[in-house]
Amino acid sequence: MFSQSEKELLQLGLSHLEQADYANANRTFYTLKSRYNGTALYHYYAAVAKVHLSDYSSALVDLNKSISLDPDYPLAYSYRYLANKKTRNFQFALADISKYLEYVPDDTLSRWARYELAIYMREYDDAIMDGKWLIAHQQGGDSMVQKQIHIFEETGRNRDKLELLTQQIKSNSDQKSWFYQRAFTYYELGEYETSLKDLEQFLIAEPKNREALKLRFDNHFYLRNLPKCERYIKELIELDEKNGTYYSDYGHVLLQKGDWKQAINNFDKAIKFKSSDLGYVYLGRGIARYNSGDKKLACMDWERSLLLGESVARKYLISYCER
Repeated sequence: MFSQSEKELLQLGLSHLEQADYANANRTFYTLKSRYNGTALYHYYAAVAKVHLSDYSSALVDLNKSISLDPDYPLAYSYRYLANKKTRNFQFALADISKYLEYVPDDTLSRWARYELAIYMREYDDAIMDGKWLIAHQQGGDSMVQKQIHIFEETGRNRDKLELLTQQIKSNSDQKSWFYQRAFTYYELGEYETSLKDLEQFLIAEPKNREALKLRFDNHFYLRNLPKCERYIKELIELDEKNGTYYSDYGHVLLQKGDWKQAINNFDKAIKFKSSDLGYVYLGRGIARYNSGDKKLACMDWERSLLLGESVARKYLISYCER
């Protein structure tokens, strides 16, 4: 092999790579590296062979050398990203795929690669940036949009989530699920009237959707539309007579009306059917019992409420139970 010229060895090594003969490619480029140690490309090709041989640590040595000799060769960063990822050097991998994308921003596969790695590392700014690019380039369909929404929810970026949902509604208003998700986002932002407008659109398509009907009730509850609240929560109870959360909600509506007896009755059912927030149930039943003149039982309920994590109960215990 030493009798061969540099050009002949390069052609031989490239032929080995083309034929997926990575072991011989590695040997050939090792010879070239030994003879021409200052040539970045030979270190790069040796690394390519080693990556395909799953020798990632050795590949990193060659890639580091290649990039130090020629920092403007994009594919070297792409392969070093892969080698770093395989050796679990994730921070370096993210830096390398980002560097590669500076050179080749329209590489869809590399966008996906950085997006998935950024999510794994919880580097949400990078993930959001790539998610926006992928959506703009119509990659991943609705599941991609849902992933982006999940990241916004994870990071508390409701305004960004709202903007994305609005874009989806403008592009496809026939898909009513976007209206429900935007309604829920408006609800989280405290924009209850706007949330109700989106719910109207969604409920035309799915009039018996219990999640949407519950959200409609919640919006009206915060708007203090008590007659509507009472009507809507009764409708929900008719749809699911063993849902403890609905009885809890009805109990709190009845508290607002001062109907202590019926409130207690509904809180009892909420406990029986295991409401999703029992601390809130015991808080409400305590209020109803106290106003019915049963201080002892009220204080017992507030103690249970506090134990279940309802911190407001402490105020009632201090104010009315001397505790």
